[in-house]
Amino acid sequence: MKKLIFAIIVLFGTAIYTLNAQIKQPVKWTFEVKVINKYEAQVIAHATIDSGWKMYGLSVPPNGPFPTNIVFEKSNSYRPLKKPVEVTPSTVKYDNVFHMNVPYFKKKATISQNVRILRTPVVIKGYVEFMTCTNGSCLPPGEVEFSLEVK
Repeated sequence: MKKLIFAIIVLFGTAIYTLNAQIKQPVKWTFEVKVINKYEAQVIAHATIDSGWKMYGLSVPPNGPFPTNIVFEKSNSYRPLKKPVEVTPSTVKYDNVFHMNVPYFKKKATISQNVRILRTPVVIKGYVEFMTCTNGSCLPPGEVEFSLEVK
């Protein structure tokens, strides 16, 4: 009986490992923070997008794809200012998947958002949400967390 349970656990673990290995991740993210002054910092998110894929911009029309966005954890030490901006300009073209003109990035994208620093040191936490597609299919919207320290 113990051998059967062990075999089931090994089989289940192998299946989960295989599924995780098959999940496509066509966008790789890096994050940085630039201190503007003692009251303000800029969170910068850099995306590297695999060939053949595109990631949608910040300002997507209604009924379109899921837009890219920066979401911050609530904190008493900082608060987001305004909205995120596209440092890398997006391209706006007709999208065959959504049948409308949409902004998107290919190869690389950088977006940023300023935050008000209320006390230091502080760790600014949040995540980037985004959606990627090829010309024929899309992945579900994804999230990548960040944690950036300001001393």
